[in-house]
Amino acid sequence: MTEKNKGGRPRKYNDAQVQEAIDRIEARGAVADGAAVKNLLRDEFGVSPGIDAGILDGEFRRICAARAEEKARKLAAKLPASAKSAAADIGKDVIRAVTAMLAKQFDDLGKESREREEELEADIRVFRQRIHDLEEQVNKRDTALAELEMENHGLKEQAKKTDAKILLLKAKIATHDRNNEIETRLASLIEDIVAKNATAPANENAD
Repeated sequence: MTEKNKGGRPRKYNDAQVQEAIDRIEARGAVADGAAVKNLLRDEFGVSPGIDAGILDGEFRRICAARAEEKARKLAAKLPASAKSAAADIGKDVIRAVTAMLAKQFDDLGKESREREEELEADIRVFRQRIHDLEEQVNKRDTALAELEMENHGLKEQAKKTDAKILLLKAKIATHDRNNEIETRLASLIEDIVAKNATAPANENAD
């Protein structure tokens, strides 16, 4: 007994119903497809309209493929032996032709692949050489920078030594200037003392 839903319609359908639906649609001169089968099952077999259209379409395609295969098998069975032999020979010729075509395409693809591989290897070699050249440039630049840093350090050290010498010379000059000033003052003082001593006897004689 077919299961009923609340609306009184059967919930399920079977292959026989689907095949019958296809036969009815084709008998009416229409093209059978999943949607047409679903509508006919609903309208004429009372199947619920809520059935999964995707599942029904898959079953429809499977049944159609099986029917087509069965039809072709029955037609082939009616062929005479000579026709079957000719068909077999044609099939062999087709297989040979297809095999030869596939073999040529495979060989062409192999050649193209090898050529492409050689091109890629050449590109990789160029790329690696470029990287090597860049690395050498970087190394040379690093070496030059290191030499410049060493030279700069040496110049700074020389500048420090020069500054120290300048400070020492300034100190010596300052000391020399102070000594000259002292000598000048001392000479002036001596001159004053001598002058005073020279005028003192003259004053005494006058008395």
